[in-house]
Amino acid sequence: MKVVDVFPGSRRLVKGVIPSSSLLLIGPSGVGKTIFCKQFLYNGLITGEPCIYVTTNESPEEIQKSMKTFGFDVEPYKNKKLLRVVDGCSWKLGRGSSSEYSIESQQNYLTAISIKIKQARQNLKNIRLILDSISELTALSNPESVLNFLQILTARIRLEGGKAICTVASGAHDEHFMNLLRLIFDGILEMKIDDSGKEIKRLLRIFSLKGVKHRTTWTPFEITDKGIIVKRETELRCVLCSKLIDWEPITQVIDGKKYPFDTVECLNTYKKFKSIYGSNFE
Repeated sequence: MKVVDVFPGSRRLVKGVIPSSSLLLIGPSGVGKTIFCKQFLYNGLITGEPCIYVTTNESPEEIQKSMKTFGFDVEPYKNKKLLRVVDGCSWKLGRGSSSEYSIESQQNYLTAISIKIKQARQNLKNIRLILDSISELTALSNPESVLNFLQILTARIRLEGGKAICTVASGAHDEHFMNLLRLIFDGILEMKIDDSGKEIKRLLRIFSLKGVKHRTTWTPFEITDKGIIVKRETELRCVLCSKLIDWEPITQVIDGKKYPFDTVECLNTYKKFKSIYGSNFE
């Protein structure tokens, strides 16, 4: 089985195995929350975990199309019913849905979503679930009902050995609601945009995550044509090939000086040349 991140950057940011958990992803509009969730979902599909996508912002067709632009082809999994979309969006657009788990109107919206999630979960184990977004739910239902709904949902995911990520827009809710929301989840992921420099930077941190050790510092990430890639805080290049090292370098002390390398091959090649040319090779 292919080894991939549970969520983008998890192997670099988390020490150990991430347990069954529900995570709250907080960030401003446009920072990359939805792409983060889609990558989390796709990583589950390719490692054999069935997935449920609860959407309030995009139709099933839009989700599938946008995921394909990052190389996340979910068509085979959709055909095998390993990806099931609870469509809470199409009714807003006044059109029918291609999903059998679709909401038809705003009436009893949370109850309808709960029923459709229950139907979508049938015959599936160890699922991954995305809910994008909580902020849309509060626009259609009162906040207290949303909190109750999330408490039940996260408890079921945890009990059944699954994993979930739910998104919420930062600054869209009052402090009281956000404090109660944080208490429901097993972990909090935060995203932000730093525009203080010449270039806009996107940053991610794990604020909390029960059961495992993890980094808590803000870590830069980029949105690429292959999805989200988590980067080092400071630029570091291989002393041999000058390639930009994405994360932890391979280091070696040679003649009392510590050198960073991108790969073991770079390290061995450098040592070979060093043995031939001595101090003249730097």
